[in-house]
Amino acid sequence: MKRPMALMIVALVLVFGAIFGVIEGKQILISRYLASYEPPPVTVSAEEARNESWDVVIGAVGTLKAVQGIDIATEASGIVTKLHFKPGDDVRAGQELVSLDDRVEVATLKSLQAQRRLADINFERDQRLIATKAISRTDFDKTEALLKDISAQVEKTEAVIARKHLRAPFDGRIGIPQVEPGQYATEGQAIVTLQALDTLEVDFALPEQELPRLAVGQRVRCRVQAYPEQIFEGHVSAIDARVDGNTRNVLVRARVPNTASTLLPGMFVSVEVIVGDAAEKVTVPETAVSYNLYGDSVFVVAERAREDGGKELAVTRHYVQLGPRRNGRVAVTEGVAAGELVVTAGALKLDAGTVVTIDNSVKLSR
Repeated sequence: MKRPMALMIVALVLVFGAIFGVIEGKQILISRYLASYEPPPVTVSAEEARNESWDVVIGAVGTLKAVQGIDIATEASGIVTKLHFKPGDDVRAGQELVSLDDRVEVATLKSLQAQRRLADINFERDQRLIATKAISRTDFDKTEALLKDISAQVEKTEAVIARKHLRAPFDGRIGIPQVEPGQYATEGQAIVTLQALDTLEVDFALPEQELPRLAVGQRVRCRVQAYPEQIFEGHVSAIDARVDGNTRNVLVRARVPNTASTLLPGMFVSVEVIVGDAAEKVTVPETAVSYNLYGDSVFVVAERAREDGGKELAVTRHYVQLGPRRNGRVAVTEGVAAGELVVTAGALKLDAGTVVTIDNSVKLSR
């Protein structure tokens, strides 16, 4: 009885020993694998920090407007008979734009002109008669007064007719009409906009502490969202005579030549007023900077030696001090030197010491 029990105990010991041995062996193998495992390099995009010559500028935003820009409105009521333009046409000063029905006024004018011709004849005859005292002075005065009255009525009717033919007061580009032929227009109704596009203005506000650095004639650079790669240069044309008591800002106006008519009134524009000479700055792409509460930083890529004697690229985190921003780049005043290679995309997967490979042909998330 004791012998089978001993054999059973020995068998159990051997079974459990084998199980624990297998488990321990797996753990050893896993530990050895993890110890020898090297994660593959993380693919990133990178670019060298570089020195750039940047002007000292003050930035602001504003809205473009035409130096001359109006809504052409009717001066008299009537039926629109013809539009003498197509939307978007460039028109000249004095060019007829809109005609209203003036048939009644034209008929009245013809009647008055006939009456004036008769009055002229009577006046010339009475002039000869009064010279010979063949008529009284009273009769002559009546003839003269009638001629003047009819002449005034002719001029008034001509003015009414002229008001029914709207003309461009200056050269410019015409907009989209708000009426169509056959439609009744009331006096004072806006018909179409006319904008002189050769030169535009932009008004923008700057803090009052910037006043000592501002002067009429300073160069400005403007950018619009429609043409993000294009720079439009102009100059400061006026500085307001007072500071806004609520915002503590001063209003500044700049003029921007627009000979190609690329810009349009109403466009949102970013403005840079150049207030100082150019200075060298180390700059990096804005996408290279990681912003957080502990400080802004960039990942710098550098070559290092591997244990097997080879070379690899790895990153280190550099905390930086930032300066002004311009055209998608930011100045770094401390933390990065010109020529150092900084990660511009793929930084979310990185930590200090991460091995990387650079591929600027692949678009990566930040």
